[in-house]
Amino acid sequence: MVSSLDDCETYVDSHSGSDTTSCGDVVHPCRTIPLNSTNVCLSSGQYSITDRLPPKMRAWWPASTEVQNPQITCTGEVILPCDSIYWNHVDISNCIIDILNCKEIALKSARFLETSLWISTKDISLDSAISDCLFNHSFLSTLLSSSESFTKTITAPTHLSFIGNHLINTNFIFEDTTVGIPSFQEFINNTVYHPTEISTVQFIWSGVYDRGNTTGCRFLAENNTVESLAILITPTSGTPDVQLFGNHFKYLGIDLSVRPDNPHGSLSALFERNTVSTLRLNKEGPAIEGAFIVRQNHIQSINLLSDGLQLVIQNNNIGTCKISEKRGFAPPATGNTITDNVISLLKYNLMYSQADMIIFRVTEISRNTISNAYMTITANTFTKLCMVDNVWTGPTADSKEPALHIPQMQNCAFFLRNSSIDGYRGGGIRIGSAVGSDITFESISVSNCETGGITISTEASYVNLTSIDLYNNTSPTVGGAIFISSQSESIIVHNCNLIHNRSPHSSALFLSSEASIHVTNVSIIVEDDVKDPLVDHSVVTVSGQHDHENVSLSCAEERYLASSLTPSSLMWSCRPCSSGSYLLGRGEVVDDVERGNECLACPNKGVECVEGKTPQGHPDYWCGKSRGGELICHICPNGYCNASLHLWNEPCIGHRSGDLCGGCADNYTLGFLTSSCLPLDHCRPQWIVLLSFIPFVYVTVLLFLPIGDGSMWKSMSYFVQTAPLLLKQEKQNTIITMFSSLFTTPTNMGSSAVGICIGQMDYIQREFLSLYLPIGTVVLFLFFCLCVFLYHKIGCQMPSRKILFITKALEERNMISRCTTGLLTAFLLMYSGLIASYLKLFFCVEIEPSRSVMYNAGTETCDQPWRIALVTIASITLLPSPLFLIFMRRKLRGTERETGRDVLMVLDGCYRKGRKYWESVYMVRRLAIAVAYVFITDDKWSATAMRFLLVSALFFHLFFTPFVTLAGQSLETICLLSLCCLTLLNGQLAGKYEFLFLIFILFPFIASSIIGIHKLWMKWKKKKETLYEPLLSTEEQLFRPVSSVVSFKVTRTCPLLVFSRRPLIFTRRIPPDLGFEPKAYSLEGCRSSN
Repeated sequence: MVSSLDDCETYVDSHSGSDTTSCGDVVHPCRTIPLNSTNVCLSSGQYSITDRLPPKMRAWWPASTEVQNPQITCTGEVILPCDSIYWNHVDISNCIIDILNCKEIALKSARFLETSLWISTKDISLDSAISDCLFNHSFLSTLLSSSESFTKTITAPTHLSFIGNHLINTNFIFEDTTVGIPSFQEFINNTVYHPTEISTVQFIWSGVYDRGNTTGCRFLAENNTVESLAILITPTSGTPDVQLFGNHFKYLGIDLSVRPDNPHGSLSALFERNTVSTLRLNKEGPAIEGAFIVRQNHIQSINLLSDGLQLVIQNNNIGTCKISEKRGFAPPATGNTITDNVISLLKYNLMYSQADMIIFRVTEISRNTISNAYMTITANTFTKLCMVDNVWTGPTADSKEPALHIPQMQNCAFFLRNSSIDGYRGGGIRIGSAVGSDITFESISVSNCETGGITISTEASYVNLTSIDLYNNTSPTVGGAIFISSQSESIIVHNCNLIHNRSPHSSALFLSSEASIHVTNVSIIVEDDVKDPLVDHSVVTVSGQHDHENVSLSCAEERYLASSLTPSSLMWSCRPCSSGSYLLGRGEVVDDVERGNECLACPNKGVECVEGKTPQGHPDYWCGKSRGGELICHICPNGYCNASLHLWNEPCIGHRSGDLCGGCADNYTLGFLTSSCLPLDHCRPQWIVLLSFIPFVYVTVLLFLPIGDGSMWKSMSYFVQTAPLLLKQEKQNTIITMFSSLFTTPTNMGSSAVGICIGQMDYIQREFLSLYLPIGTVVLFLFFCLCVFLYHKIGCQMPSRKILFITKALEERNMISRCTTGLLTAFLLMYSGLIASYLKLFFCVEIEPSRSVMYNAGTETCDQPWRIALVTIASITLLPSPLFLIFMRRKLRGTERETGRDVLMVLDGCYRKGRKYWESVYMVRRLAIAVAYVFITDDKWSATAMRFLLVSALFFHLFFTPFVTLAGQSLETICLLSLCCLTLLNGQLAGKYEFLFLIFILFPFIASSIIGIHKLWMKWKKKKETLYEPLLSTEEQLFRPVSSVVSFKVTRTCPLLVFSRRPLIFTRRIPPDLGFEPKAYSLEGCRSSN
């Protein structure tokens, strides 16, 4: 072929040639194509053809000419009767070319424009090669045929090689109707573009080779980009082998029609590594052997009508896969195989009405990734469908279909294993009508599906569910997890877990059968359905002869188990308790034994029981579960529990936990200045250093604190210690946070922003550490006093000072006096805290019979040995303190020692005559307030008791007017009045009362500040006056009523005042607020060195 093209018979040049009798050689080319020429070389230019084209043409470019293909234009229909055609690098346009009975055709790098090329042969073999050609708005047809009298003596196969061509708006048709002639077609690396949906490339086989011919027939399409490709096979005696590799199709249609007179044909079709928008296979006629293999393709939509043809679909990525076998023919040997694919929607319609009754056909659908599957199965012989190891990806957007839907099943053994289905709005698995079938599910998980988890309706069909997990499925009617209705075959449910499924009726399991029902090793956990008003609370309904073994059922919390059991029915329900009753825990079936099927009466206080709701704890109440499973409720310590209605088992606030909310949650601990528990990682052990120094600070301050009028610190300390006891914890937090926010950043811990912690610490440890401050202060004072006493006991005598220095002596106190008065002052200041801590540690409550805990630390029992020592010590030292003060005052009354008089000054220096005992009244008031605060736990009674005590205190204060000065009396009145107002406001949570709390708390502080400033001002003014007054000359002047006169002599060894009735020469005015009566005294009894 190549040599014939290289050796042209005629050379034609439309530009420089001339049509002479001798033209045609390379030196003297012709100008036009000579008539009847067969082998022509054409230079660039325009050529016109009327009725005949040379069978051999190629482009020829003389030297110094433009390299372009020669352009041939036809003016009419052209016929080419010949043995072979060779066209190379020519452009042909506007031609209709008929090529008849050519044995060889070679078209290379040719261009066809608006040209129709008809190639036809009859009773011969055609060897054709079309490569690198361009067909634009053209038509190409190849028809191979044979006559009825053909003797089949041809052994050379027909061959078509169509490689590397470009088709634009061009139709290409290949049709082989020969019988007995082997045929091979190659369609490789072509590009076909056609904007319409018409099939632009068609391969048709209607005769095809004889089955006895071993050379066979084959079609190969590889690496093509084609808008539309159609393959039509209508064989009389056999089918070609079809192979399609690596192509890109928008549409691929394959039609296979098997004639009734050829029932045993065969097909081998391989479709691999292609990218297709739409693939359609339509097989008609009887079953044939072989398989249509679809492997490793990307297909948007596939529609396979494959009656009687085996399908093998593997490793594909498919959008919608529709497989229909509804004409009644089944594959002759086995079923279809669909494995390892990614399929968005699988629709499978299987109907075998004309299948061989002997062959058992198995369709395998395994290891696929599927979004939805829709199947119908109808067979006249028993057919098996296996769906194994598939992965369900969840529904597509807006899909309301089940994951697997089989509306019809007949004579099928359906086996589903090892699949997980989640999140389908249309339900998990739904089998509508199964007749004469066996349904087996094994190792299946269905979760979060609406319209039911598994729904099966059968007739004369056996159902077996094994190792099924169903979680959080919902049905609008019945059987949230499993619904099975069967008429005449048994149902087996074995080794299943049904968790948190919902439906109005039979939320977990509904089984109905006229035959036997077996339920074994089934675990059911029920979700609370109280929010749905349409449910009947039933969980399991079994209708029919049944047996159950090792079934466990757990109702939702606080739901009791209602059961109805007869030989032909079983119903278990999880119902809420009616109003006024409750159930702690849940109803359940454990080892086939029913428990928790009764409700208990609601306690009288602290909790509210409403049907369908978890018992609600009242504000400031703690509720817990007793050892007997009953609900117990007690008033909670202030600041420990929720101040509003709350779930009975969620009473604690501030990260608290345990009985009476007395403990802390994990990784939290108790701290100071807050009732909430603080995070352990926020604790700083360095705080212990600061706390250890506080007693030393107290001792230092109290040693050098003047012992003048004590009304101010007594009234203010009483107010500061009492006010927090009158406020609910949230008010305490608000007030503390209002002040602390000036210096610190507020937190969201539900308590004051100034809480501190030093490490892991329980309530008892915290209280004993808190007692370290007052006890440490007292111990330090005792130690200091003992040291001073021993020093003076052992110390030397000093010469006495002269009488003229008496003035300076009046203004100083010795260390024993300071130590004693400081110790007494510390005790009086800290008495409230000591007695409150003691009472809190002592106070226990019985939260249930034979079980008592500390009220303020519910995690601590009351049988600890340290409490005996605490009660003994506190009963001896703290409780009788008011009586001890009265006794001590009586012992010191009339004493002439300086220390004794200073002690009296601290005890009763601020009280007027006849009311010197009032300090004991103060202590009784503190004790009564502490007792009421600690032991009266009910808020209403506590508030009432506080109001009574404080109003009584205010009344007695106004009636007896104990203070000697108007300022002291007024400040005490203001403090008591503010406390009374706080008791009235306590419990008012509205925001409009916040400012009143602030006013009544700040008012005493403002009043005490004004009084203190006034005292400092008056003291500063007195410093400007003369320190000494003139000597008295007459006895009458000595007894002036304006002041009291005292004189004394001071020595190192006797720094005490000694009183006498004799008047003295040296006198000085004594302030009236010291409490001395206006008398004249003289120095006697003081030891002197001179």
